[in-house]
Amino acid sequence: MGQWRSRVRQRAFSFVELLVAIAIAAAVIGGAVLAYQAIGRSTNRLGNFSTVQLPAGVMENFYGTDVNYVQAYFAPNYSRSADAEALRDKLYEDLDYASAVFCLARTDRSTIRPVAIPVPAPFDLRALDTPEAFREFLANAIPESESVFESYRGSPTATNLSIFILMPSDSSSELTVRAVYELDFIPTSNPAGTYASVRRYQGNTCTDFYDIFYPAADLPEINRAFSPVVACFERESRLNVTEGSTYDRFKVAANRPFYFVWWPDPTALTLEAMAPAYTPNNSVRDLYAGMGNRTAFFLVLPMFPAL
Repeated sequence: MGQWRSRVRQRAFSFVELLVAIAIAAAVIGGAVLAYQAIGRSTNRLGNFSTVQLPAGVMENFYGTDVNYVQAYFAPNYSRSADAEALRDKLYEDLDYASAVFCLARTDRSTIRPVAIPVPAPFDLRALDTPEAFREFLANAIPESESVFESYRGSPTATNLSIFILMPSDSSSELTVRAVYELDFIPTSNPAGTYASVRRYQGNTCTDFYDIFYPAADLPEINRAFSPVVACFERESRLNVTEGSTYDRFKVAANRPFYFVWWPDPTALTLEAMAPAYTPNNSVRDLYAGMGNRTAFFLVLPMFPAL
């Protein structure tokens, strides 16, 4: 009998052991709850995928598809951000082969995607030292482009963008275009919001792209649109000619003119943003201060990478 009672005592749990077991069970259950919540949140960010109705002709112009809708991911979406990073890497790869880069602003869609641009004789290509000079040159070479691209110096008001990547050419009668990148924002009503698309073209062939749909944001009246999408900084030597503070503020490049370019961020909650707390001081930043902390895809592009 004494031995049996001894074995019973050896099989029982002490109060301390019970407390430890309860604590471990609570930790496991708590971890499971947190994991379930994380999965629930990531489902909204990774899996919200639906049909967005677009104006007639948009899909044909963008992707060569004869439909008026697109199956799009809704922002925020991290997998679409990976596609944006891949396109950014492709742009940097194109820059390695580029002889010149020109960012042209526009309001409407574009069909101007040449693989070569004729050069009249005689013509001094050193005159193409600003986006405006290239826009005028392009209008003479391809007349239909004149109604597509808008004149600007510094930062444009138009919110769509074409980036022409030129590369060295063996011909004295034409410029070779390596690629054209396009950024477009399309307002939609079903559902309400904005469809954003960034694409790379070789000729009329879309080789790479990323897109994202931003549902209409319920923001206060004071908000800031995704603008400007580009800012062009000219050579500092241009200060020899005074043109007023709006233009002169952008003449800061010591030797090589360059651009700031902003692409939409698929991980952002909204395309719009509240006006930032910024005190104007009559500097160049006043004209693009609203783009601060808006997107992870802030690019700095040289106008002449080969220099």
